[in-house]
Amino acid sequence: MSSFFGSTIFKILNDSGRYTKQLHTTKNLSFFRKKAQIKEPSPYIIVRATREEFHDILKVMHEGYYDEEPILTSLQVPPNPVLDDRAIQAMTKGYTLVAKCKYNGSIVGACINESTTPWDADMDDKLACKVQCEHIRQLIMFYSYIMRAPDLWRCLGVRKVYEMAYLFVKRPHRRKGLAYKLLNESKILGTDAGFKVIRCDATNIHTAKICERLGMQKVAEIPYCSYLNQNLEPIFNPPWPHQSVKIYCDCAPQYNDLKKKIKESTTNVTQK
Repeated sequence: MSSFFGSTIFKILNDSGRYTKQLHTTKNLSFFRKKAQIKEPSPYIIVRATREEFHDILKVMHEGYYDEEPILTSLQVPPNPVLDDRAIQAMTKGYTLVAKCKYNGSIVGACINESTTPWDADMDDKLACKVQCEHIRQLIMFYSYIMRAPDLWRCLGVRKVYEMAYLFVKRPHRRKGLAYKLLNESKILGTDAGFKVIRCDATNIHTAKICERLGMQKVAEIPYCSYLNQNLEPIFNPPWPHQSVKIYCDCAPQYNDLKKKIKESTTNVTQK
């Protein structure tokens, strides 16, 4: 009996020593591991715009859109009532999203979204004929041109297309992921609203990169040097690297969104 108890006690002490050594080694290794970084909450929220905020959105647009948009800077088009009315008309569709500061409620960015129909390009042509400023007239005619370019209504057999038309963020609040969040939430809003086709005309390279990150497909590209005036000269000469308008599209967004959710849930289950 004594030999049995002796061997048992020796085994317990031996196992205990191994466990203590293993625990000590684990503590030493954990010292060199990087601690998981705690993600700080964003100071911004993205909400749907109200009619009372339309003029505030225009003010932010004047500060954060006209100074960075390649085709506007190329023509040196300043903020003007014609484009303001065009933006307000788009906002009345009810799909505009704004980024607000949590602490003071001020609007720091927006994505103006609208639904477009086959006859909207004709309406732009009529508007351009009434404009006195040559540069603004050229700009509106260009909008009409790129709206018709892919002919999504006829090719995809739809009457309405959800378009993410204007994306802008005030300069002090840039490089914080707001443009991506606004475009992503806008895409989700179009999906939830039941649109079968979601479109974005990326007139600058930054918007194009976001569209690609969102999984949208490029259906057309119009180099600025190919859009000529009556003298066969390019109308736009934007700075590098903004050299073309890239038209992105997401067909059957409900199906693509469901497929994405299934893939994410499968990945989470596999990781667990």
